[in-house]
Amino acid sequence: MENQKSELDKILEFSLDMICTINEHGQFVRVSAAAYDILGYYPEELIGKHYMEFVYPEDHEKTQEFANKVMSGAPVCKFENCYIRKEGKVIPMLWSSNWDKEEKIMYCIARDGSAKRHAEELRVSLEEINLRYEYVTKATSDAIWDWNIGKSTLYWGDGYHTIFGYKPGENGKDLKSWSNRIHPEDAEVVIDSIQKVIETGETNWKYEYRFQRADGSYADVVDRGFVIRNEAGHATRMVGALHDISDRKKSLVQLKKFADDLYKRNRELQQFGYVVSHNLRSPVANIMGITSLMEAEKDDCEMVGHCIENLKISIVRLDDVIIDLSKILTLTDGRTEISTERVSLNEILGNVVGDLSEMIREAGAQVILPEKLVMLLSHKAYLYSIFFNLITNAIKYRSGKTPRVSIFIEAQTSQTVIQVADNGSGIDTVRYKDDLFKPYKRFNNSKEGKGLGLFLVKSHVEALNGGINVTSELGKGCVFTVTFPNSTKD
Repeated sequence: MENQKSELDKILEFSLDMICTINEHGQFVRVSAAAYDILGYYPEELIGKHYMEFVYPEDHEKTQEFANKVMSGAPVCKFENCYIRKEGKVIPMLWSSNWDKEEKIMYCIARDGSAKRHAEELRVSLEEINLRYEYVTKATSDAIWDWNIGKSTLYWGDGYHTIFGYKPGENGKDLKSWSNRIHPEDAEVVIDSIQKVIETGETNWKYEYRFQRADGSYADVVDRGFVIRNEAGHATRMVGALHDISDRKKSLVQLKKFADDLYKRNRELQQFGYVVSHNLRSPVANIMGITSLMEAEKDDCEMVGHCIENLKISIVRLDDVIIDLSKILTLTDGRTEISTERVSLNEILGNVVGDLSEMIREAGAQVILPEKLVMLLSHKAYLYSIFFNLITNAIKYRSGKTPRVSIFIEAQTSQTVIQVADNGSGIDTVRYKDDLFKPYKRFNNSKEGKGLGLFLVKSHVEALNGGINVTSELGKGCVFTVTFPNSTKD
């Protein structure tokens, strides 16, 4: 008997659970040493006290029901209520109890229920998180993914099917369900980039690439991922979202195209005023000169008749220029594309030289035109403006030599090459290489000018999908080479 008592005392001393007996009046009779760890009371502080003194007030009622049930002869396991520790902290307790009718003693085992409660709270929290995660994957416009690096498994959210058109089951559960659908031209660099993030210890990854839809087409996507690492820093998982930006990229391209077109139209509208100034001056000057001559020679019928004929020619040329300029104005309003027609370069050059005849005569210049007829599918007004400005500049910025301007045209299979060469003062192309075709840039201050001629030339050449470059040295003249692709018509 003594041995049994000794063994019981050892159990009461070393048990991690609080073992106790409670009499029919609700008083603690015996209490194990674990009471101190669980409730903060030494066993002797509890013995003789009513257990309800330590029960959290809100749990009094259900605790009394529990006690009544046990004392009625029904064993109770894992009953939970809250006790107040000695320092005032409220903790959950889990009780298992049985009633001895003969001795009228309640045998109880209790343990701290905090771990169980935390586990339950964690379980509920995880369930809520998983539920929210499912809702997010259904509601988001992204394809959520979760890559278990250790197991080489890949989970896709519902957005994957919605966005890319794959049926459930077609997505696969390994990394190949992703890597095999990256565009072949992008695959290597994308996979290398994600591997680099994993190996270098970084946590964030982002890349734009093309991803295949179920119908075989490719979507432009931006993919973002976050690397999860263990305490040793090794990557264990990676979660992310794949977002389809195809529509956005298409909109940006269209917006840029619209902005570029708007800028171009505005620039052309500004140029229109300059074109009017350049292209109308010579015909008007010719008309003014002829009318002055008519007034001076009004008694000479033969001279007057000659002047009238020249006046008609000049008026027709002025009308042609106005019509062409009105076409330019129509182009700059953005409602129409540049129209093209079969144009004789020889005829345009002849018109330019005719309109500049007074300037050519005063300078004693020589303009050498090509003899072979060359037809070009292009825009008449723009071509006129290009030649007008190049020839005008060649004569205006002449050196001490007799001005000579030579125009060469070579009609090739795929393009037409036009060269306008002069023996004028030339341009320091090394010094001014970045400013040659910019507006209001002048490279020779010996003559008055606005510095718009070359700007207009380049703008019109580019509007016709052509290209232009210049070679020059100071005192040795300039050679302007203009090319128009696929435009020859013999």
